[in-house]
Amino acid sequence: MKTLLRSFLFLCLSCVAVFAQDRKVTGKVVSAEDGTAIPGVSVQVRGTAKGTVTGTEGEYSIAVPSAGTLVFSFVGMKAEQVVLSTSSIVDVKLSSDVKSLNEVVVTGSGIATTKAKLGIAVESVSSKTFSPTPTASVDQALIGRIPGAQISSGDGTPGAQVNILLRGINSVNRGTTPMILIDGVQMAATDLNAIDLNSIERVEVVQGAASASIYGAQGANGVIQLFTKKGKNGKLVIDFSTGMTNNTYLNVGGVAKSQLHGYKTDASNNVIGASGKPIFVDPETGAYNENLIWSSTDPNNKTDKPYNANLKYYDHFGKFFVPANTYNNSISISGGKEKFDFSISASNNHQNSNFLNNGFNDRSNLTSNIGVELAKGLKFRSTTQLVYTQNTTGIYGTPGYAGASSTVNQDLIYPIFNSRAFANYDTQNADGTPVSYLGDPVGVNGNNPIYTQYYRKPISNKVDIVQNFNLNYYVNKFVELDAKYGINNRREVFRRVVQNQSENDNSVATDHYVTSDIAPDNSGGIDTYNFNTTFQNFLATAYIRTDFKEDFKINLPIRTSTQVSFDYRNSNNAYYTASAAQLPTYTPFTSSQGSSFKVTNDYREPFITYGYLLNQRIEFGEVAGITGGVRSDYSSAFGGGSKPFTFPRGDAYLRLSEIGAWKNSSIANVIPEFKLRVAYGSAGIQP
Repeated sequence: MKTLLRSFLFLCLSCVAVFAQDRKVTGKVVSAEDGTAIPGVSVQVRGTAKGTVTGTEGEYSIAVPSAGTLVFSFVGMKAEQVVLSTSSIVDVKLSSDVKSLNEVVVTGSGIATTKAKLGIAVESVSSKTFSPTPTASVDQALIGRIPGAQISSGDGTPGAQVNILLRGINSVNRGTTPMILIDGVQMAATDLNAIDLNSIERVEVVQGAASASIYGAQGANGVIQLFTKKGKNGKLVIDFSTGMTNNTYLNVGGVAKSQLHGYKTDASNNVIGASGKPIFVDPETGAYNENLIWSSTDPNNKTDKPYNANLKYYDHFGKFFVPANTYNNSISISGGKEKFDFSISASNNHQNSNFLNNGFNDRSNLTSNIGVELAKGLKFRSTTQLVYTQNTTGIYGTPGYAGASSTVNQDLIYPIFNSRAFANYDTQNADGTPVSYLGDPVGVNGNNPIYTQYYRKPISNKVDIVQNFNLNYYVNKFVELDAKYGINNRREVFRRVVQNQSENDNSVATDHYVTSDIAPDNSGGIDTYNFNTTFQNFLATAYIRTDFKEDFKINLPIRTSTQVSFDYRNSNNAYYTASAAQLPTYTPFTSSQGSSFKVTNDYREPFITYGYLLNQRIEFGEVAGITGGVRSDYSSAFGGGSKPFTFPRGDAYLRLSEIGAWKNSSIANVIPEFKLRVAYGSAGIQP
């Protein structure tokens, strides 16, 4: 038994030693063609969640294990893998991936075409290039894979909405959120982070106004289109995956509060107050009995005294910022026959918060994509996304802390950075309940996060429905008709319960407590928020295509494509909030038991916009192409007598590498693809 125990301890120590061997590797990523720096390159330790992206000068820095492989990837470039050695500097050159130019894209051009024949910039990310580690959502999978895109979480809380910036700041008050499409239909009620990553085949992103103006005012901030996975003709395929990721805050540089102080002390190094006696936590109030003294007028005063007497040092960052796990489980079934295909998947993502006892975000998805050929040339497809999300973190802000002199809105993290190092947030009243405020010595804003979590219980339940229908008909080789309709609904109920704190001795003595929306004191309250957003999108399109050689027997390599579309959108946003205050001290209780009740919001905002699009494209073989178009949008925000907003666009390209003189010269061996392109577009944002 002792031998087994020794072996186990040795194994644990060995694991600790291995993890402790992480070291920092730096370097620069440049283009193999001209040596210029490449910003936004994804740098990842293969098989792990460790990763970073290169800066504006192509530089990067990453903590790596003693052995492993670094993977460098960037859109339009060949990925490079470098086996780690003892060197702390790893510089990499990336070469262009010519094959990616043959990739077919749809977004921003209106029709399916290859990247080589585009006068605009469209980035495409395949599901095959997504990170192999468990990722919570689509937006996280796109980080570092879209050149120039800035994608970040708002506050790091599980389930928090992400910030996506594709085209810079385009509005002073309407945000920077790009337009989100699923299989060609806009999704406006559901957040991008609610979509199951396992159901996505590829993602296309456009940033410029020349491409975004196809979508009218909604595309002014850029466009992200998701294409869902479809079943394939052949065998039934069942795919199951499960994974766990451990998430830990990186305290780069060892940020911590000072372990030494310069407060006035007695001969035993006890921190004293104005009375000359050591300060202490009063057991009756749960707060320090008096304030400490900082000898700011003493030129000899130094911050050199340890916390080794009446006050102790507490590592607040180490206590409250904790490791947390993310779990991903999914199963999918797909298949098809000659005129029928299907793909059905179910998944669950559970992400715990990295802040102590701050709850979790749990999301379950059910997705189906079913296609059928109803008649010759007539195809119908239905795509459904059902999402249920429960969140128990400190969402929608947090209630304020009230005091005798002021009311301060603050979250759980704020007091951690604003309290002094000796604040013991585990302090309790005589009955075992946490204290709210330890007094001014710990800092004016040093309210106790543990107290907040004890008396405040938030929970959000969301149901999202994303339903798309597509009817496509090839009339003949010249004409194609397409109709898409999507309805997107989100219903959310957020409930925040703040218990009555009138029997908490510290709350009464210090006059500090957690408030609800309408509570006048520490008697607690219940706030209920009901959100309901419904968005509809109907898009009817006619495509007319011609080929001069094939159709008219004219010996010119000219192909044309004409797109005429009608685009209709209807959005209805409503929310209702109500609050009860002054709750009883016993549990359980409901809103009806509050002494006061108030409807704080009852709001509804309908919005309709529709527009017409004309897009004309002409290609001259594999060498050149030109596209021009115009779109006019009407908006209910301007009233019935308003004029439409019109957005012109145009682009052209010239592939010099397809000209005979180039192809037959030695330069083709060095530069196999060379294209000049120019684009212009105008886009606007709804007021």
